[in-house]
Amino acid sequence: MTQKKTITLPPIIKTLLPKYLYKQRFLLQDKGHDNHIQIAKDARIIGHSAITIRKGHDNHITIGEHGKFNKLKIDINGNHNQIIIGEHVKFSGQLLIVGNHLHIHIGDRTTAIDCYVLARDKSVAIGKACMISRGIEIRATDVHKVYDMDSDVRLNNAHSDVILGDQIWVAANVTISKNVSVASGCIIAAGAFVNKPIETPNCMVAGTPAKIIRQNVRWER
Repeated sequence: MTQKKTITLPPIIKTLLPKYLYKQRFLLQDKGHDNHIQIAKDARIIGHSAITIRKGHDNHITIGEHGKFNKLKIDINGNHNQIIIGEHVKFSGQLLIVGNHLHIHIGDRTTAIDCYVLARDKSVAIGKACMISRGIEIRATDVHKVYDMDSDVRLNNAHSDVILGDQIWVAANVTISKNVSVASGCIIAAGAFVNKPIETPNCMVAGTPAKIIRQNVRWER
């Protein structure tokens, strides 16, 4: 007669099991509580994609229908934050929130090959039908603080959210810094450093720092 064997898991495995779970091919690590994650059933996940909530509560992550994601890393450290990815989005890269009451929004039909988005101090919003290339950094903060030695006043505060309008083409190796908004229809040339608002729609900007080099343009995929 065959005897049944009882397998006892080591304590470390028992500890890890509730924290590391797969949710529709995302590796999920949630060290907080009362967080909400909603992923459309038809979202296509390629490569090693992960959602990590390092600590915090009442964070919301929503991924819309018909999305395709390759090595997407979502990382939240804080409370009452929100990441919303629209429908028909193709995205590869990292979405990182550090702080409280912040958001990252990505509009419908936007695509990104390799994009790092950091919402810290302020939030980030990317509009609909944008085309974002590789080697892109979008930062709503300088991360490291700079102070005046006499007054001890911080010199590099983030005063406003980073907002990209609709149908913006961001070419390779572009950095978009804090306090920046970009009007709809613009083209940001490869290697540009955008550190001031671009308020003119349908223009082309280039350089470090970026400046308008042509107006009244349009682009197609």
